[in-house]
Amino acid sequence: MRYHILSLSLIAVLLATLVAGCTTVPTPTPVVVEKIVEKIKEVPVTVAPQVVEKTVEKKVEVVVTATPKPKPKDAKIVLRVGTGDSGEGLNPHQDIIARFEEKNPDIIVQLEAVAGRDYYTRLLTQIAAGDAPDIMQIGDDAVPMFVDKGAFVALDDYIKGKDPLDLKIYLPGLLKPGQYQGKQWLLPKDFTPLGVMYNKKIFDKYGVAYPKDGWTWDDLLKTAQALTKDGIYGIQLPANWTTGFEYWVATAGSRLISPDGKQFVGFMDSPETIAAVQFYADLYNKHKVAPPPADFNLWRGGNAEFDNGKAAMLLVGRWPQGGLQKNPNVSLGVVTPPVGKAKGNVLFWGGFGVFSGSKNPEAAWRFLRFYVGEEGSKVWKDWAIPPVASVAEQAGMKTDPIEGAWIKGLDTLVDRAYVFTPYWGETADPALNKALQTVLIDPKANVADVMKKAAQEAQAALDKKK
Repeated sequence: MRYHILSLSLIAVLLATLVAGCTTVPTPTPVVVEKIVEKIKEVPVTVAPQVVEKTVEKKVEVVVTATPKPKPKDAKIVLRVGTGDSGEGLNPHQDIIARFEEKNPDIIVQLEAVAGRDYYTRLLTQIAAGDAPDIMQIGDDAVPMFVDKGAFVALDDYIKGKDPLDLKIYLPGLLKPGQYQGKQWLLPKDFTPLGVMYNKKIFDKYGVAYPKDGWTWDDLLKTAQALTKDGIYGIQLPANWTTGFEYWVATAGSRLISPDGKQFVGFMDSPETIAAVQFYADLYNKHKVAPPPADFNLWRGGNAEFDNGKAAMLLVGRWPQGGLQKNPNVSLGVVTPPVGKAKGNVLFWGGFGVFSGSKNPEAAWRFLRFYVGEEGSKVWKDWAIPPVASVAEQAGMKTDPIEGAWIKGLDTLVDRAYVFTPYWGETADPALNKALQTVLIDPKANVADVMKKAAQEAQAALDKKK
């Protein structure tokens, strides 16, 4: 981020993680500035939204943000830490590094932040050259790709080794995104499930009861209809954001791909998936409780009605929370997403792993263990929800009416589709993106036919990969 990645949530990270500051960032020293022309994918941090390719000319600035200081006489190791975070999002990194160095005088940690949208591209280039940071931050949906390229060291032996880490310290569901092919490659930095933010001002104005955990799709529709009046929409939805749409499929009791990762047909076009698409499209076109997408090429449709006090609810991750809590148009509440035939939610996540080519893997593990453990979480709690359960509980987050909703969202997580195939982004994601655009643009579109075509297109693309 957040996580995104880019928290949980690089999906937004390229979104602002929107956290409050607690320390002062030293003036960074630009190390390398490159001017390149290439095709890029526009994505927010720690999320996996739809992508839009376009040719642009831009600058990528790699900034080393370690505080300038003389090297201690007993310091023998320099570790590099790569992150896609930027701005105030670098503050917790700096704070954790300072605390670690104080307790580990034999190690200096150098933070390398890549500004712009080329973080993964930069890392892949460094990995290929054998010159990547010792510790790297990655978003959940990129884990299979980076592991397949041999970028990371499996952490299982370190977790059980001479400097062990008790994995029971984490909130539920936070280890799985860092797992692949039966091994733990990364450990959690930040995260967010989906939730429904709501504006108490609008609810109070029209005398509508606030939504509560366990509410249903029918409750959502009735609530949105009661609030759609006087130029205000009941709910702002994320348009053709495919990753966010996985929630709807999950809570409809379906999935987009077979468990063995070989079939989209029969899943992407299942009756349950079709029902989810139909309900979603009807919120826009039949019931008209959601504002039409401003621009399908922008993340979540480019809508800003909730921020402007013109939508009563918003389906989203935790990313915009900090800004919305300061927004005079909004009195913020948060609730877990509504339930369809089943309970379901999806996770957006960022984590850290150790570079397979690190010359100091033992030292890298010492830092990683510190960052993702209780010490790191004590810093992170001032910026987001910390991954360590005891720290979140001691900070009162589990019982907080807002933060508690995000933590409750972890109880109903389902695996996202990318877990089952490394080709999700090349096969099904484009097909689903196009299908969602079609049903949102054309109220007369036959949803069953649209999803059948999407499943066939995704299947054909997957079959070519075999």
